[in-house]
Amino acid sequence: MKKQVIASSLLVAMAAFSLVGQAQAAVVGGSSNTNQIVAGESQVNGGPHTAGLAGIAAASININLAVDFVGLTGYSSFANDVYSLGGGGHGGMGAFNFAQVGSDDVWFGEWSESTDNSTRTVYYSGADADTSVPSSGSATYNVVGINNYDGNVNSLLNGTLTANFGTSTLTGSISNSNGLTIDLGTANINTDASISGANATAVEFGVTMETNGAVSGQFYNGHSSLAGLVDFAGTQYDTAFGGSQD
Repeated sequence: MKKQVIASSLLVAMAAFSLVGQAQAAVVGGSSNTNQIVAGESQVNGGPHTAGLAGIAAASININLAVDFVGLTGYSSFANDVYSLGGGGHGGMGAFNFAQVGSDDVWFGEWSESTDNSTRTVYYSGADADTSVPSSGSATYNVVGINNYDGNVNSLLNGTLTANFGTSTLTGSISNSNGLTIDLGTANINTDASISGANATAVEFGVTMETNGAVSGQFYNGHSSLAGLVDFAGTQYDTAFGGSQD
């Protein structure tokens, strides 16, 4: 299983900043391969970029300098609620497909260095990360997943995840019309509002392709949104997801 990381204020010490006129809380993110992609608090100020937001850094450019997703959107094409960004002005940048959760500074997506699927990495990053969860009640989340997005809406996964705060579990699955279903199994909702699990599955046209997928994620903005990823032994079925409370 590839290394997974959840990072709070990952690249620099937490700083105060304003996104919509209010102070934001810690940025928390994760990546299925931190040798390729680090997701956490943005560090770059200048041009279109702002420090202190949900951000991402690619090893092919400079793993120590995360840039914010908000700034990247201005250089990306946009279709089916997914931003796609190629090399742009940065040679060797690789290809990004990423999406925003509602209007929150919460993002999820995938990256690959080239058409070689072995480098493919999924990630999530968001501001206003929650630090605790309720001890009772439940909530459902309308979730979108990104897995080998090809520009066609049919490749996006959709579904519902259910957070049972009384039993501290997150369950549900997401599927697309191309025959792929990613089931989170039974993931844990931890007391710090993070999500972790180890029994996700990938099913394609009714055939189980991967088992024992590692789930990681985080609740944001008073549990109104969540984002995360599923990481299998290979890269083909690794999936990033995010969604808002129903």
